[in-house]
Amino acid sequence: MRHKISQVLLLIAVLSVLAGCRPDVTSTPEPSLPPNFSEEELLQTSVSQVTQAALETLAFLPTSTTTSTPTAVPQLTQIATIARSATPQPAPTNDLPCNKAGAGVPFDITIPDDTTMYAGQEFTKTWRLVNRGSCKWTRLYKLVFFSQNSMSAQQERFLSGEVLPGQAIDLSVSFYAPLSPGQYQSNWMLQDQDGNLFGIGFNADAPFYVKIIVTNNPTPTPTITLAPSPTP
Repeated sequence: MRHKISQVLLLIAVLSVLAGCRPDVTSTPEPSLPPNFSEEELLQTSVSQVTQAALETLAFLPTSTTTSTPTAVPQLTQIATIARSATPQPAPTNDLPCNKAGAGVPFDITIPDDTTMYAGQEFTKTWRLVNRGSCKWTRLYKLVFFSQNSMSAQQERFLSGEVLPGQAIDLSVSFYAPLSPGQYQSNWMLQDQDGNLFGIGFNADAPFYVKIIVTNNPTPTPTITLAPSPTP
């Protein structure tokens, strides 16, 4: 019995501490017990009062409210981008060399390559050239012998007239076939007023030429055909 009373007194002490934590609660006077209470009745009464006081104390204790903390939404970091401009397309340029020749149409007006000639035969080679450069060919420009066999031709001569860029000109040279049989080639180029040579090809450095084959056969006698006389 004394052990139960000790437990009741300990419970009352704990509730007293809890009652001290209760906010704004007016302390109630302890109930007076009627005389001649037995220990059993005193214990039941104490337990009942303690239970009631505990319920009242718990009612006033602050309850912890679970507050849901909003989850922080991750902010998307915008990565700076480099503005790329369109790659400029190379524009066509008109940067042409000053002096450049090109083959006309047709290129060999007379004496195609590997034409057969008799020894000592005279012939005239004519090339058609186009001014593919940006400079005008003046009358001070020359047609000059460049290499291999000149075949007894005059080795330089002035142009007969001016040639503007894009225009064509026919250039003629008189030759004599060599006296010995064989294959012969004569290379020619153009020359500006400053003495600079130029010709055809991508770099304007290739000569144009005449190429023949000489045989031992005698020069054929031309056949004369008489035209019939008209009847009166």
